[in-house]
Amino acid sequence: MTTSYAAAALLGSEITGSDTRGAIAAVGLSIGGTLAGLPLAAVMARNGRRIGIGGAYLVGAIGAASAAIAAIAEVYFFLVVGMILVGCGQAGNLAARYAGADLATDENRARSISLVIWGSTVGSVLGPTIGLGLRSISGSGDAASGYILPYVCAAGFFLVAAAGVLYRLRPDPLHLITGEGEAGFRAPRLADLGLILAHPAARVALLGMMLTQAVMVGVMTVTPLHMTDGDQDAFVIGLMISLHIMGMYFFAPAIGKIADRISKELLIGIGAVLTAVGSEIASHTDAPDATGHMVGLLLIGIGWCGSLVAGSALMTEAFEPEVRVATQATADVLMTATGAAAGVASGLAVEQRSYHDLAHWATFVSIFLAVVAAIAVVQSSRVDETEPQSA
Repeated sequence: MTTSYAAAALLGSEITGSDTRGAIAAVGLSIGGTLAGLPLAAVMARNGRRIGIGGAYLVGAIGAASAAIAAIAEVYFFLVVGMILVGCGQAGNLAARYAGADLATDENRARSISLVIWGSTVGSVLGPTIGLGLRSISGSGDAASGYILPYVCAAGFFLVAAAGVLYRLRPDPLHLITGEGEAGFRAPRLADLGLILAHPAARVALLGMMLTQAVMVGVMTVTPLHMTDGDQDAFVIGLMISLHIMGMYFFAPAIGKIADRISKELLIGIGAVLTAVGSEIASHTDAPDATGHMVGLLLIGIGWCGSLVAGSALMTEAFEPEVRVATQATADVLMTATGAAAGVASGLAVEQRSYHDLAHWATFVSIFLAVVAAIAVVQSSRVDETEPQSA
């Protein structure tokens, strides 16, 4: 996924000559994740995690192949379709973190989720560096054909992942929960959003995942384009993306341990503060400078991880096993949809205003989330204080 994503905005911009269209191509990842979320949940509800996640990775391989064709033929349409299909692979990865929580207890649920997220570290960090590095050393200059190798690699990675899940994820965790040959869970439906909004903890979890996703995708989508405007080398841009993604995944086990020990609403607030600081650093960094982009995007990645781990654990704890697949999928669809909207808006914002304004606006979004999380922590502590008296 990260190999595909790292090249998408640059390839789209190369083919069309438009930064906005380049950003839209990259946002295809989020659009695909949004479109695939509920159908994937329906498949898992009936057939389990193995078929759902493995099948999603196969679709991702097809998407990477389509993007490679776009680089060969310089056809923008194939790139957009390819990234949307790669987004189905993203939906599979989002579902994979919940597979880590299916058999967990309340005491280790966040750590279980975080270990699955941490498992993405090596590929996610190396993906952009390898992908853009291959383009840099291929000698293709600015030609779109220089992006063929990154997408060929991405297709191969997806196929290996699909084979591993389809062959090794036995017994299926959802089958173990029910003790049946089929998962037997309810498929998602529109009313699931009402269930989430009616539950205080789930409501904060949903908002945390949505807003940090918006900040992360919005700033990340246009940062490579901003650095390109400063004539920075593709390898440096790839390294920046790798550091950002390292922040997203590498620290997940430590964050998971923290989430199991402190208020998860508090951790969402801490994550929001980190994304605010990272966005503000990015907003004050000029296009030719690499350090500010690397530090800012690293902090945004760490803050995103904190909100995702804590929010995912809260969302899982809030509901009974029978409806978890449906509510989890609903939350993920809303999260990826918010990210997609932010990604599209980011390209327009940069063209109409500036990268600096966009990153500054992301700071305010993060501050708003931090305030909401702080209010939730206070309200939760008051409930905890009154419960013994009520008993």
